[in-house]
Amino acid sequence: MGGTLRGNQLISTACLLLLALAAGGCMVASSKYDVKTREADTLRDALANTNKEKSVLEARTDALQTQLSGEKEEVTALSARVRTQEEEIRRINEELASARKNYEGTRITREQFITELLEKEKTTGKRIQELNERAQTCEQALEAHGKESASKETELGDLRKKVEKPQETDALRRERDILLGRVERLSEERTQEEKRREDRFAALVEYLSKASADIKTATLGPTLRIYLPEKILFLKGKAALSDGGRKVLGEVGKAASEFSAASILLSTGGKKTAEEISTFLTGQAKIPADRILPKYIEKERGAEILLLIP
Repeated sequence: MGGTLRGNQLISTACLLLLALAAGGCMVASSKYDVKTREADTLRDALANTNKEKSVLEARTDALQTQLSGEKEEVTALSARVRTQEEEIRRINEELASARKNYEGTRITREQFITELLEKEKTTGKRIQELNERAQTCEQALEAHGKESASKETELGDLRKKVEKPQETDALRRERDILLGRVERLSEERTQEEKRREDRFAALVEYLSKASADIKTATLGPTLRIYLPEKILFLKGKAALSDGGRKVLGEVGKAASEFSAASILLSTGGKKTAEEISTFLTGQAKIPADRILPKYIEKERGAEILLLIP
């Protein structure tokens, strides 16, 4: 019995010792787990920081790559500009060399240059004199038409004054009505005549422009200026009118014949040329000779016609 009790005590003591050892081992394992956990947390934080730094570095790398691409494009553009400017400089140098060669090959003496300038001055002076004579002719024609217009205006003014006076009798009222009707009719006729003249000028200009681009026209109030070059008027090497010249002069004469007060100022380079044109206008267009005023200008190759319709 006593031996059994001692055995039981030994077993109990052994169990208590084993429990103590087990409890100590658990405490040791728990402290190691905490250490490992803290190390894992530290590593996790370090990994997160590393990932953040990696993202920042990748963003900076992308930005640098973009900047580098832009710099490369700018370098390419600048290189192209440099090549273009070099090509331009080369072309300008070639033009300068060509101009210098031409200048050296066409150099003239001072006396020749002065002689040429004097000849040009004489030609210009003669041309200015011719233009002044033409301008005087136009001014005279316009002055005559101005006087006629002033006379009509005076007549209209007198009629208006008569109308504006106080009327007391039936006879005077009737006379006033008649005068008012005349004034209104004259105004309407004048307006219609101006409109008909403008329409006729426009139609003639359109016809001449279609006939040839070398025919020059200009309209100034009641005057239509027509310049006919020699190659359109006459046959080559002859003084006879060409078919084209006859058609153009026929249209001009037709327009002039439609207005009873129309007249033609003709400027040519010779008497024979003026007679040829005047004969055609009086014969084909039935324009009275006293309504055609010729003028001769030396070295005039074509003909200038001023169609005046007041």
